[in-house]
Formats: sequence, structure tokens, C-alpha cells
Amino acid sequence: MDLTQEKIDQLVVQVGGELAVGIVRFLIENGENISEFLIAEKLEVPINTIRKTLYSLQDNNLVTSMRKKDKKKGWYIYYWTFDDIQAKSLVVRMKEERIKNLKRRLEIEQNSNYVTCSRKCMRLTFERALEHNFACPECSKLLQEVDNSAKVKLILEELEFLQAQEKSEMLEEGKSEVEAAA
Repeated sequence: MDLTQEKIDQLVVQVGGELAVGIVRFLIENGENISEFLIAEKLEVPINTIRKTLYSLQDNNLVTSMRKKDKKKGWYIYYWTFDDIQAKSLVVRMKEERIKNLKRRLEIEQNSNYVTCSRKCMRLTFERALEHNFACPECSKLLQEVDNSAKVKLILEELEFLQAQEKSEMLEEGKSEVEAAA
């Protein structure tokens, strides 16, 4: 799977927020072992904020660091590198997790009956509604059955899209491996 800048940005936002996108782009553009002070200076962000974001990225194995002791001050300075191999792995794991969650959600939606009041305060399962005598716990209005077919359809569409995308990426990888072997 090729890791485009768009995929990297999406992944990094989920893991470290908007600032992380700027940091990762800076790391990618400037190569390996970039000083955290240089990152802070170039992005014009306080060093503590940069460090916090880098630690968040490091917790997810998207960046690696090495430290060196500054001979003059005696402090440790960390040098950071973006790890594209781990990023690819994380993209795959997150997509697999999303597919697993969608399948679980689809099963729940297909096998449950839901009710809500006319104000749509909350959506309850039939069993929970029975516990409340079919009165909304928020506003006490009568609960009525909800048609969740649109929700099921949306889940199915996203699930099919992700599975097709996954299959396409697997085919591309297989094709690349065959070309590399030739």
C-alpha cells in the first residue's frame, strides 16, 4: 500500500491532532533526526507543545527519537524521525478495527428494535423502553418504534467501501510483489 500525504494527514490528525500534521510534514520534508527545537522554531509553536504532540505520535509508533546530550548545557536534546513503515501498519490496523466495529454495529442495528419519542430525546432498545413503560425517560412522552433501515444502509455502504478498498490495496500489493520478483 502506498502511503499518500492525504492518508498520512488523516492518520496523524486522528492520533495527534491538527498540530501533528504540521510536525509530520516538517519531518518528512526535512529527513531524519530533526531537532525538536528546530521543529518548534520553524512551526513557531512552544517547545512544550511540540514535545507533547511528538510524544503522542511516539505512543502510536509514528515517530522515533534519539537523544543526545548537549555538551554546553548538559541537557538532552531529542531528534525525531517519521516512521513510514509503522504508519502503514497503523493505517491497516485502524482500517481493520473500523471494519470490525462496523460489522458489530450492523449486527446490533439489524437484530434490535428501537423506539424514540416525538422529540427524539433518546433512542432506546425495545427492552429498555419496556423498563420505562414506553415513556421517554427525558420528557415522559410516549415512545414509538423507529425505522433504522437508513442507518443500516449507511453502515452497509461504508463497510462495503472499506472492504473494497482493502481488497484493492491487497491486489496492488500482490501486483507490486510480482513485479519486484520479475
